Amino acid sequence: MMLPQEIIGQKVWLEVEPEDAYYPGEKIRVQAEISQPTAPPWYYARYINPPRWFRTQGQWLTHHEAEMAVLLNPVLEDLELEEEDYDGDELTNGDFSDR
Repeated sequence: MMLPQEIIGQKVWLEVEPEDAYYPGEKIRVQAEISQPTAPPWYYARYINPPRWFRTQGQWLTHHEAEMAVLLNPVLEDLELEEEDYDGDELTNGDFSDR
């Protein structure tokens, strides 16, 4: 079982039932950040850049739902490459021209 401090502030992917008739029956994957504006065991997952037609800004999660989201669907941050580390050639990092 994760502690609340390990869950708060985590970014996760949530599958949300759409509130509109645009996508009936299809779940939409939305990125969210977990916060805890009230006492445990409730957490609030605020959507990050949701579709414009979403009417809500987030959803309430139980401790178990928040824990499962952090463990199973975390948002993986892209590793930022330094400019000097990447020369634009995906196959080689050296000069293998015929000499």
